[in-house]
Amino acid sequence: MFDLTPSVGWASSALWLAGIALAAFLVTWVLTDRLHMRRSVYVGLLAGLTGGLTAAYLVWAGAGGGFWSSRWAWGILGAVVAGLLLDVVVGRTFGHAPPQHLTAEGLVWESGIYGVAEGMLLSVLPVLVTWQMFVAVGWSTGWRALLGAVAALVASVVVIVLHHLGYAEFRNARKLRQAVIGCGVLSVVYLVVGSPITATLGHILLHAGLLRTGEALPPSDLVRQVPVATG
Repeated sequence: MFDLTPSVGWASSALWLAGIALAAFLVTWVLTDRLHMRRSVYVGLLAGLTGGLTAAYLVWAGAGGGFWSSRWAWGILGAVVAGLLLDVVVGRTFGHAPPQHLTAEGLVWESGIYGVAEGMLLSVLPVLVTWQMFVAVGWSTGWRALLGAVAALVASVVVIVLHHLGYAEFRNARKLRQAVIGCGVLSVVYLVVGSPITATLGHILLHAGLLRTGEALPPSDLVRQVPVATG
């Protein structure tokens, strides 16, 4: 399903998965909830973290250049189909809000860079690493492959939940459910297609759809009012 060598061990892959899940939570919780960074700065740091994790894992796993180019046409098609589906859902859910005013540079940053970073961190990495765990123990064919696919999807959902719980504004059932559905659809399509283009381009389209309907991407840049102690 994915163009990596089967030489990685399942225990090492499990450690990678745990590290990715922890990083996905800490990057939001520390940078946005504790340090209150503005979204523009946060996106850059998120992209750097995700890029570093992705490069480190692919080098460690011995992935070749085919990881990025394999099934690229199907990846684009899958992203477009998933993007159109999510655009309908986003329009019905958030269509009442006025569109945000964004410059071309802002759109590239908010939709492009932010979308690629989250697509890799929330969909590609957890699905890929979990699948490699099943490859390592020989459970990548027959009915056991279905079990591996379900486990990969569950791992992605766990990472999605942990990542969004780091944002203060996502600590309610409604918004967390929306995040799981939106990102989870892209994880499913990536699992089926096997091209990282599906999750990254699909996430770009998801962010673009949210911005078009006026829904602000997290973290909120609203100024937090700090109470002043009186003596």
